[in-house]
Amino acid sequence: MNTNKIAQRIGVGVAALALAGTGFSGSANAAPSDCPSGWYCVWSGQNYTGRMQKVEGDNADLTRFSVFQSFKSRFQNGKSCDFKWYSEKNYRGDSGVIKKGSKATWSTTHFIKSNKWVNCS
Repeated sequence: MNTNKIAQRIGVGVAALALAGTGFSGSANAAPSDCPSGWYCVWSGQNYTGRMQKVEGDNADLTRFSVFQSFKSRFQNGKSCDFKWYSEKNYRGDSGVIKKGSKATWSTTHFIKSNKWVNCS
């Protein structure tokens, strides 16, 4: 086998390894299904990409979690309750209720500073 043929085969092998590596890193992308049952999850990027942060239970101060202060995707995976968010710490400010199973992704960032689980069945 001549030198050119060996170089081509080595090049093909290296390219195959690079593609395999790309496949593995691609599988690390997050999805709503990555959010455990009973939790509320947010992602820093659109379409459930980037860093994920999750919480369960009531939280008077979510500001210690950086992703809750700048997220672009969310999934409410509560078991039997709705998720009530607040724009300020200690359950103050504007608020809204997110029903179990609700998902959303945006091009702009969102934040929440506290939460409670409500309307539990």
